Order: sequence, then C-alpha cells, then structure tokens
Amino acid sequence: MGENNIRRIVLASTQGAGDDWSHLSPLMKAIIKMSNLDAGFTDHDGVDQAVRSSGADWTLVRAVALSDKPTTNPVHAAERGTGKPATRINRTALADFMLDAVEQNTWVRQAPLVWNARG
Repeated sequence: MGENNIRRIVLASTQGAGDDWSHLSPLMKAIIKMSNLDAGFTDHDGVDQAVRSSGADWTLVRAVALSDKPTTNPVHAAERGTGKPATRINRTALADFMLDAVEQNTWVRQAPLVWNARG
C-alpha cells in the first residue's frame, strides 16, 4: 500500500478480535480457546495489530455471526459499549456496509461492531 500511495483500507474482522476480546463473555472466551476458533482469532488479532500500526486510514469492521438469511433490517454500527448488538449480520449487508465505509470515507481509524438481525 505504501509503495502505491494507497491510504485507505477497510477490512472485515470479528466481534472479540483485538481490543474487543475483553467484551466477550467468559463462556464465549472458553469456547474459542478450547476449539479451532482460537487460530482464527489469533489471525484476526495479528491483522488488527498490523493495520493499526500501518499509518493507513483503516477501518476494522467487527461483524457478529454471519448469516445468509435475507433480512430487511437495517445495518447498525456502533463503537463497543454504545449499544447492545444483535446476534447476526447478513453477508450482503456486511459487504454493503464495507463499501459504504470506503466510498463515504466513514469510520476512519475505528473498529465498529456491525449487526442487523436478532436470534
């Protein structure tokens, strides 16, 4: 990115990655640590650290559980601690949110949690 003077990057991340780990329930942390999910979280943590230290205008979009179920519910995005997230987000809605973040230059140097469906 630096060689080509690209400043903006928007990446899909996950709820609980990086500094969001402390917000997960003890049960969820145990499930992650005792399963193969731990390797994925290790990767997300590494990306989180690299992007934050890159000097780029980054956005780490922290998705709740992904779903293929259609939904008409709008996407909600919030910094952790400013709202209670639902449990799922439609994959298409997540992609749309990420494209909007690039095109509208929003959520720069932030890691919003995103969701649009309950249960």
